[in-house]
Amino acid sequence: MNIRKRLALSAAVVAVGTGLAFAPTASAAPRSAAAGCSYPYVCFYKGATKTGSFKDVTSGWQNLGSSKGATSMVNTRHDDVVYTHFTNGKTYCTSPGVTTAFNSWVVDKVRISSSSSC
Repeated sequence: MNIRKRLALSAAVVAVGTGLAFAPTASAAPRSAAAGCSYPYVCFYKGATKTGSFKDVTSGWQNLGSSKGATSMVNTRHDDVVYTHFTNGKTYCTSPGVTTAFNSWVVDKVRISSSSSC
């Protein structure tokens, strides 16, 4: 194994050890995902299949039903953040207009907030 591969492997081990590899990751919504999810919805996907969509601002958590365990979420809302709850008890905030990949955490609930920032 050359030095580059060893360094990459070491970085991956450190990331896993600190929990960084498992945290949700956010990015701008790709056109393909946003095309299947119109404003003002928050859509959940398992792979390329849309499993559910939500649009109501709520003060409490909404259970995801068939979207539980989704692999990604698209927030098409312009001014509202989305909180996701995971089976490990952690929560994550997604800004407006952002797609989130859930990696290995299992998402089970959602709450749309009228707040414009996390």
